Amino acid sequence: MITASTRALWASALAVSLSTLAACGGGGDSGSPAPVAGTPPAPAPAPAPAPAPAPAPAPAPAPAPAPAPAPAPAPAPAPAPAPAPASYWARTFTYASAGNHVLRYYYSDNVVDSTGRSTYYDVREAQSGGKPAVVVYDTVQFVTAEGWHTPLDGATPNHSGPNGAYDYNHGYIGQSTSVDTDVAGQTIASVVAKVQDLGTNTSSTIVGVTAATLTGVMPAGAKIRAISNTESLTPVGYRLTDGFAGNNVTTLANLVTSYPAVSNAAAVSTANTVSMGNLHGSNGCGAQVCLQERMRGSFNTNGTVTLHLCDLDTVSGVFSNCSSIGTANYQSTTALDGVTPIMTFSGLPAAVSTQTFTRVFVQRGGHVYQGFQDKPAVMTKQTRLNKVAFEALAASLGVTPPVIPDHPAATAGTWSVTYAGGDTGSCTALSVNAAAHVIGTCTSSGVGGSFIVSGTVDAAGGLSVGSTSSDASFTGTLGAATGSGTWSRPSASATGTWAATKQ
Repeated sequence: MITASTRALWASALAVSLSTLAACGGGGDSGSPAPVAGTPPAPAPAPAPAPAPAPAPAPAPAPAPAPAPAPAPAPAPAPAPAPAPASYWARTFTYASAGNHVLRYYYSDNVVDSTGRSTYYDVREAQSGGKPAVVVYDTVQFVTAEGWHTPLDGATPNHSGPNGAYDYNHGYIGQSTSVDTDVAGQTIASVVAKVQDLGTNTSSTIVGVTAATLTGVMPAGAKIRAISNTESLTPVGYRLTDGFAGNNVTTLANLVTSYPAVSNAAAVSTANTVSMGNLHGSNGCGAQVCLQERMRGSFNTNGTVTLHLCDLDTVSGVFSNCSSIGTANYQSTTALDGVTPIMTFSGLPAAVSTQTFTRVFVQRGGHVYQGFQDKPAVMTKQTRLNKVAFEALAASLGVTPPVIPDHPAATAGTWSVTYAGGDTGSCTALSVNAAAHVIGTCTSSGVGGSFIVSGTVDAAGGLSVGSTSSDASFTGTLGAATGSGTWSRPSASATGTWAATKQ
């Protein structure tokens, strides 16, 4: 039941609500009260101006989103390892005394190209009687698809690539595996003994040194490399000094017709057969007379060659006591240059299997040369000293080790030199190797006689060489293809100029 006080409270609340609506311009359809009848209508009161609407309250600004945490910076890539400095590995050191020795070493600046290959050079240097001496490289020329190449020297680039692949001297291609061992702190004697151990190595890279007599220990950085090489491809080559077929032969066809098959072994001679090489090459059999050593051949018309083996006197070169060993096949084809005619052989008898090469006749320049192709080598094993280790050995023997540049000499190669002034003469083969060392033989046409010069060339081509037998010296500059400078010999009060051309 609603009480009177409750009704009064509602009425009061309702009145307040209506007055509020009227003040706001009426609510709904409520109007002014109706006028009393018979009286003029009262003028309508001016409407109260509508109050300006209260401005909508500005929305509270949305709280700024918390910034996303900055991602942790990616770790900086590890710095590339510094390139290895120029260095070398001692390929063969043949020692007689501090003033008489030959060193063959593989020098490289250790720069790797875009294919992952580095370049190395077969450098050979010698001392004779305490003075620099000329080391003669093999004069063989090899053929590739680009043509015939000049003989290997200290300026010939060779390459070693990823996974042990290598190429050497214009066509020797193979695979090597190697293990480097730190030998710092080990005795020099024990390290040299490892290098000379023929139970482990096919051949020693240190010859003439008695390991047990050495003193001292290997310094920091000294290493040895145990390396195994297996050749898979070899090039065709020939040496001018090996000679060419006689009987005025100028072509391979002439070769076949000029040396018809000889069936009577007793009749074999240099006039009716061609040389097919010695079974043991230039190494010989270890005695003056080698039995059944030299192979001779003569040609049948059916594509075969009749072969004989003869005893050989290695001093006189005379062969005798020949015997027939069967036949082999011959083929006339073209060398890799696509131009040079060559003759190769196959199906050789087992009796000559010890031969490390097969004969290849090369038709070139109006002659048929006695060329060859080495058989792909079985695995060979060696242990070599690095630069630091060899320097330690050299110091113990009183030998001066080579000084090498950071990069191969841009002027490396063979140069022809002429000089004039107080004397005249020429140096027909002044050799600059990749390690920037210079050696050559010069001949005086004025005073007369020959002399050896040796020295160095710097990175800018600055040449400085001196005679090993007098006080004559040459200085100047070698460029890309030519060079020039001055020379002097104070003891003879002679001076002059020189000019050089790269071969």
